[in-house]
Amino acid sequence: MYKRDTQLFDVTHSPREDPFSQRRHFLPEKTHSTREDTFSQRRHFLPEKTLSPREDTFSQRRHILPEKTHSPREDTFSQRRHSRTEEEHNTADTCLQLHKMASKYITEIAISTTPERDQQLHDEDFNKMDVNLNKGTSSTTRVYIWFKKGNGKPITRVQFSFSGAMKEDLKKAGFTELPENLNSGTQGDVIQLWYFRGESPKYDIPIEGLFLTTNENEEAHQLKLGWERLPCSLNRGNPGAFITLWVKRKSQTYICDVAATTSFHEHMNLFKEGYIRLDEDLNRGSGGKPIFFWYRQSTSTGGGITEMNASIKHEQDSILEKRGFTMMDVNLNAGTNGLSVYVWIKKDGSLPIKALTVTSNPDVIGPYDEVGLILIDKNLNAGNNGMPLYLWYGK
Repeated sequence: MYKRDTQLFDVTHSPREDPFSQRRHFLPEKTHSTREDTFSQRRHFLPEKTLSPREDTFSQRRHILPEKTHSPREDTFSQRRHSRTEEEHNTADTCLQLHKMASKYITEIAISTTPERDQQLHDEDFNKMDVNLNKGTSSTTRVYIWFKKGNGKPITRVQFSFSGAMKEDLKKAGFTELPENLNSGTQGDVIQLWYFRGESPKYDIPIEGLFLTTNENEEAHQLKLGWERLPCSLNRGNPGAFITLWVKRKSQTYICDVAATTSFHEHMNLFKEGYIRLDEDLNRGSGGKPIFFWYRQSTSTGGGITEMNASIKHEQDSILEKRGFTMMDVNLNAGTNGLSVYVWIKKDGSLPIKALTVTSNPDVIGPYDEVGLILIDKNLNAGNNGMPLYLWYGK
């Protein structure tokens, strides 16, 4: 019975309920059976599992030998695997370095004529081409070409000047002039190097390498490797070694067009159209007007020049015409009393020629023949007293 008196806060239990309550207060924890109590004691006094002799021995072995014991075959395989992994990392690093080097083109060229300038260029991280351009002369002045590679805008064309008129055209065409004379300290022609960073993706192919040769055997080797010869002798006008500069482009190129000029006012337009001038006057020593030959190259194999020839007599003209050649309309002996010399070209859809150069050195004939270059066997100064000059091309 519940009483409503506010002074009674607890519920009054019946006699039956009360004994249970007392027991609950005096026995708050569960009274375990004998069996349960014995088990509890064992549990408290034996917290860890008692192992059998066989199990205990295994456990000891497991603690003493925490690592897997490998068989000789497995151990050898592991060594090979680690060795191969290290080798693969080294190979990957090497490939990465080569890729970085391959991605860099020549972005700057410089000339030194004094030890002080040598040191300056060295400190500016230029690479020195270790050929003295005054080799074979009596000059004590040592002249060197230096270059730098980078990821900036690449150089795509290199030209030389040995007259005032040549300099003017190069300036107007946007070439960068290096003021030093490559013939410093000699009585030879004043030769300057010029370079251009091209805009045309079709005709301006980046240059990734420079090389200097001092004899015809070296020249033949470079031609065989696909280098491009710049025919101006860097000892022009003096009795030194016949030194020429070569360029290597990032891609294989083919000759797609050629041209010839008899006046300097034509030069600037050809430079702007992507042509490269063969820096040798084809009327050299004849007393005639300066005449230069030009070529334009691209990476395309379609529509290029596949064969070249020349004529110095009218009967040769008709023979070449019948063979499918087209004559260029510039007489390379213009202004002299020599024979009329014309170059003929053919475009028949086959693989275009890869190389074109002009040389005055008769010693190149044997080495050039050996590497497969084709001589156009007509002296471009035929019939006059000028220097004998010959065109060569390679497929």
